Amino acid sequence: MPKSPIVKIVDLKKERKKEEEFTSLSSTGSSALQKLNYKKEQAFIFINRRGLATSIVCQDCGFVFQCPHCDAPLTFHHTDKGNILMCHHCGYSTPAPSVCPQCRGYRLKPLGLGTERIVQEVKEFFPPDFPIARIEGGMEDEKELGIINDFNARKVKILIGTEALFRPQLRKADLVIVASIDPLLFLPDYGSEENTFAILQNLKKLAQKEIIVQTLIPDNDIFSFWKDDREKEFFQKEMKNRHDYLWPPFVQLIKLTGIARQQDKGEREALQLKDRLEQALQHPPLSTYRKNFVIMGPGPAFIFKERDYYKWNILIKFKYFESKIDKQLPASLGLDLLLPSLSKKELLIRNKLLQVVPPQWKINADPKDIL
Repeated sequence: MPKSPIVKIVDLKKERKKEEEFTSLSSTGSSALQKLNYKKEQAFIFINRRGLATSIVCQDCGFVFQCPHCDAPLTFHHTDKGNILMCHHCGYSTPAPSVCPQCRGYRLKPLGLGTERIVQEVKEFFPPDFPIARIEGGMEDEKELGIINDFNARKVKILIGTEALFRPQLRKADLVIVASIDPLLFLPDYGSEENTFAILQNLKKLAQKEIIVQTLIPDNDIFSFWKDDREKEFFQKEMKNRHDYLWPPFVQLIKLTGIARQQDKGEREALQLKDRLEQALQHPPLSTYRKNFVIMGPGPAFIFKERDYYKWNILIKFKYFESKIDKQLPASLGLDLLLPSLSKKELLIRNKLLQVVPPQWKINADPKDIL
């Protein structure tokens, strides 16, 4: 049986108190990396987002550079043609400005972490020719394969990346540093803890000797469950939470999404649909099963404005009245796999309600997230 790597959880709150300037890596992480200079070892550094920084903020007036077409900050990237700001939702890009468009101030500061920023910081620890590379989703296949081959041939000592590090072709690394994981836990989605736990499990499998996790919330239960290999207990807790708050696999979730050019029109149509759904539950045959439906919303989508359209979500929780969860399946395979198949009667009743949804609304049964 392979030996488990040493696991270290670094409290970034304590680290940041000691630092005069913000850095992506803790002293624990940077110290472990610098030892690679005289060891025949390799390292992965994981971060859950692309780019040099998540956004740029003006330190004088607080202005954050947003995409003009989406309700999302522009991400800072360094390219061969210069620095750009890019939207990862619609593809919009513009040259990175040198002054704030709101107050004309010059004190523009990168905000957040990105793969490019970590590359820049890590290079400061080593000689100019030290082999460091980065890998992330969206790369050209040929370029990505070249990086993978170089790492496997030990031509690259440190590989910095997003979930692209989970490519099966990549060999394991001696050291894995998780530079950023907290944003995944903070997502307003019922599956955020399970998704975070799965990523941490996959990262642990990539480490042969040591894995270091940097976090601002070291006391969160998820890190204790993960560090001590208490996977079964984690899923028991997660299953209880899903049961108590009525989330899959104990209900079927249906996400209804509507879009509109005008914000007020979109809100009005969403409220009208909510009313139509509730009215439909008052009449036979749905009235018999009224308690089997929970309608939540409407509310703005997590990315409210995208490609110049506003998005509204309505969530429907459908309680099974015939189907049962297969308790023989281990929860560690993923809680989505425990979702039962609807019986013919359940499907008939559910679809009867969905008939009132206008054709321009998107119906997503068993969505991957509620964002």
